[in-house]
Amino acid sequence: MPPAEREDAIAVDARTEAPAVEERVSRSAGFSLLAQMVGAVLTGALTIFLGRALSSSEFGDFTFAMSVVLLATLLADLGITPSSDRFVAERRARLPAAFAVFRTAFLLKAIVGVSASLALFLLAGPICEVFGTTGAVWALKGGAIALLGQSLFLLFLGTVTALGMLRYSLVLATVESIAEAIATVALVLLGAGASGAAFGRAIGYTVGVAGGIVVIGRIFGRARRAGRDSDHEPVPPRRILAYAGPLLAVDVAFRVFASIDVLLIAAIVSGGAAVAAFGLPMRFAAFLDYPAGAISAAVAPRMARRGSGDLWVLAQSIRYLIIVQMMSTVPLLVWSPALIHLLFGDKYPEAPAVLRALAPYVLLAGIAQPTTLAVNYLGQARRRVPIAIAMLGVNVVIDVTLLPRIGVLAAAIGTSAAYAIWVPAHVWLLRRDAGLRVRPILVTLGRTSVAGGVMVGVLALLGTGNVPIPLLLVGAVLGPLTYGLALFALGELTLADVELVRRVLARRAAA
Repeated sequence: MPPAEREDAIAVDARTEAPAVEERVSRSAGFSLLAQMVGAVLTGALTIFLGRALSSSEFGDFTFAMSVVLLATLLADLGITPSSDRFVAERRARLPAAFAVFRTAFLLKAIVGVSASLALFLLAGPICEVFGTTGAVWALKGGAIALLGQSLFLLFLGTVTALGMLRYSLVLATVESIAEAIATVALVLLGAGASGAAFGRAIGYTVGVAGGIVVIGRIFGRARRAGRDSDHEPVPPRRILAYAGPLLAVDVAFRVFASIDVLLIAAIVSGGAAVAAFGLPMRFAAFLDYPAGAISAAVAPRMARRGSGDLWVLAQSIRYLIIVQMMSTVPLLVWSPALIHLLFGDKYPEAPAVLRALAPYVLLAGIAQPTTLAVNYLGQARRRVPIAIAMLGVNVVIDVTLLPRIGVLAAAIGTSAAYAIWVPAHVWLLRRDAGLRVRPILVTLGRTSVAGGVMVGVLALLGTGNVPIPLLLVGAVLGPLTYGLALFALGELTLADVELVRRVLARRAAA
């Protein structure tokens, strides 16, 4: 690692005497990973619980409601959160200036968030009638209430990430996730069904917002009191909204992309069980992206500084994420029936094929997070707009063409195909605008593909279909072991990588 990356200096604002500590990349990633793991464990457990406790029709109603809410977040955010994150990251060494950005963004978010949540609550009935999912009305109303809390919570979370204070993201993620899990389980067990799951999210985000207020107050305490006397240049609302414009355009395409499969399944195939057959594997696939989210949160904001050392860190992060994601993808190709049966039972017969078709998406999603965030922090969000439109177009064409013919499997194929456009295009943008070297990424991808093929063979020898649990446990050990040995044999992993991991773990233990 270059000397510039060994330890980030503590920058002190003379006007407030409040240090803005930029944590070492490994330390930041460690806090972020802990935050992601808390969310991953609780989200995974909650997904398993809902998949088993709800009927397939109820789970489909819940999935439909959450897809509509995902679209509604566009109106509750308007690109304000990622735009303010960029300006906060640029001022992370000057807390009064960063607080001024946050304050402006919070006021903007409160105005648009309340309006969007109220509109969705009132329109929940008509929306469900249009898509023939009347059983999802109260789940959608619960999602509307959660929308405001989610919007504000993500602003708090984005701010601490942009500041590099990822230890606070661990606190916020833990508070929100635990509150949501407890509330959801309690309401569902009381018989509230899909609406109980949605209102559980509302309770979780409400508690998360309360925690966010405390954390933000702690970070910006002195800066808030000294802000009037500081001579920092303010960021007016119009500037935040100006950069939010291209971010919103990308967000519109991306969130429509994330929701369109469910909406088209409901419109073309049917709601309820058919939606669940796609929604459940997608939630499971999202669970596998948490390591990527942790590393991205630690690395991407640094690109706002455009340093060569930061680019090196980004490149290494992409390399390690490819290695991890390939290992996570292989079991989906071989053991998807066994995984779905083990976790969720036999209520979702189409889900294993959908999960297998999502394997390319899982691999690419890990690379997508650091690359897309890095482009945002570079200030190049406008260049992402055509990519987002192309990605959405490919997904819609595949869905509309194949859903009537092969059912929900078409949605998984469309999702994976769209990401095959989304990720390479962002890597190309980073190559052009930041000088990211692409050849090492392609070499890593090739080597991990070979190692993944070896792992496929090992798992297939243990069985396919509904593999017994003892053999699954054996595969959970032998598969990664053979994968790692293959990477060493191919030269992708070396003793230097082992030493790097050892040093990082040693620092974690000493912290």
